[in-house]
Amino acid sequence: MMTGRTMRTSTDMSEAEANTDDLAAPGRGKKWWWIGAAVVLVASAVAAIALLGGGSDDAAANTSAAPTFEEVVRTDLIQMDSFDGTLGTEAGDPVVSPIAGTVTTTAEVGTMVEQGDVFLTVDNEPVVLLYGDLPAYRTLTATDDSMTLAGGAGGVITDIVATGDTIEQGDILYRVSGEPVVVMYGDVPAYRTMRDLSENMTGTDVLQLEQALVALGYDPDLLASVDEEFTDYTETMVERWQEALGVEETGVVALGSVIFIPESAEVLAGAAEVGDSVNAGQPVVTIATGDPLEGTDVLQLEEGLVALGYTGPVVDGIWDSGTKTAVLEWQTDIGTEDDGVVNLGEIVFLPATVRVNEVLASVGSSVNAGTPVLGISSADQFVTFDLPAADQGLVVVGQEVVIEMPDGSDAAGTVIEIDSVATGGQGNATFGVKIVLDDPSVAVGLDEAPVDVEIISDSVSDVVAVPVSALVALQEGGYAVEVQTATGTQLVAVDPGFYADGLVEVESAGLSVGDMVVVP
Repeated sequence: MMTGRTMRTSTDMSEAEANTDDLAAPGRGKKWWWIGAAVVLVASAVAAIALLGGGSDDAAANTSAAPTFEEVVRTDLIQMDSFDGTLGTEAGDPVVSPIAGTVTTTAEVGTMVEQGDVFLTVDNEPVVLLYGDLPAYRTLTATDDSMTLAGGAGGVITDIVATGDTIEQGDILYRVSGEPVVVMYGDVPAYRTMRDLSENMTGTDVLQLEQALVALGYDPDLLASVDEEFTDYTETMVERWQEALGVEETGVVALGSVIFIPESAEVLAGAAEVGDSVNAGQPVVTIATGDPLEGTDVLQLEEGLVALGYTGPVVDGIWDSGTKTAVLEWQTDIGTEDDGVVNLGEIVFLPATVRVNEVLASVGSSVNAGTPVLGISSADQFVTFDLPAADQGLVVVGQEVVIEMPDGSDAAGTVIEIDSVATGGQGNATFGVKIVLDDPSVAVGLDEAPVDVEIISDSVSDVVAVPVSALVALQEGGYAVEVQTATGTQLVAVDPGFYADGLVEVESAGLSVGDMVVVP
């Protein structure tokens, strides 16, 4: 990026004006460097005025040609500073592979990847763009707390719940050698076989069993005493439950046939699959426990899903059943496993649409998790320039600026970012400034193009102004303008002020808007 600064007004300065750029005087922000230019422009008139003492008729007699007049106006004057800038895109961090495997597809160079589009696939698993400022950093699912459930009896897994399923009291979690393992609610794990003994078995596990059987409807006559004691009636409820399950009605709850969990939960992962042999105590299923997952990343996921047309989730940053439903529908649509779990690496959060600049790992390449696959840049073009530290007060975020394009045309822009840390050494420290074009179409086909950034450095509003060349420097001191009258012209004293656009602000009791003044 080029750096540098020039000061200009909306009207080009003459050589004399430019050579007096450093002359200034204090007082309400006025620029006085133009005085030298005015003196040069009216040098011949000064000599005549000094000799004649300001007589209008004599001045006219010494003029060999008819004078040229311009009107006194009321206007706003704006002074601009110009900085060297560059128009182009902003490079971003490359998109990486989320897992080890083989790259099976990638977006092509030049592709604009928008929200919901697939960047690449690894082993045919898609990596999708969703909008968000916070990068993806964890798996998104019902909760970040989990519990792994172990088998209570050995055998072969013949059926098992799917990842993403919600399990509730009375559900079959899995089957071992065809025998069901049922979920019931309780905080104390099942640790023994429960049955009716000559001396009744008691304990919290018995209480949990009785509470579950009553809740599931196996006490239709409301005869149960839910009292931590395994009685004949507890045995009756167990037999009714076993009958409903389609298993032998023994009245005995064998160790491993029931698993207690605190409440309904989502299945996060299966540690075993159908056909696997498991032993007692071996992990089988991992479920979600604790409070629902929440955070900015969940909010971004919900916002993205709603923007893509999935209406289930409440956009509040808290994972709930609506969030899960939308995730399941989205996973089905993109052709990945619809388990309701968004594993780390399945989505990439970026603030906006991006452009693919480079393929870093082609289709068929073997990659590891974290291997860069695609080089990207912003889809939008920005103007950037280095603002000298001495001019830091000229620019604020949200400020409107003018961009002089390579073809000489002007385009409107808005400052969207200013670096908070300067670069460069002492004496030449600068702050990076980023500007977005109000009309991006003016930059189509341009990249790394030099531009000028024009920023208002000073201004006055609603002032009386005359052309700077109309000023006459008087021998006795001060300034005047030569005003047209009914009989000729006359000099009117003025107090010059702010200069811009080839005009100078003047104050004078004898001058009015609409008067005509002589200009060389």
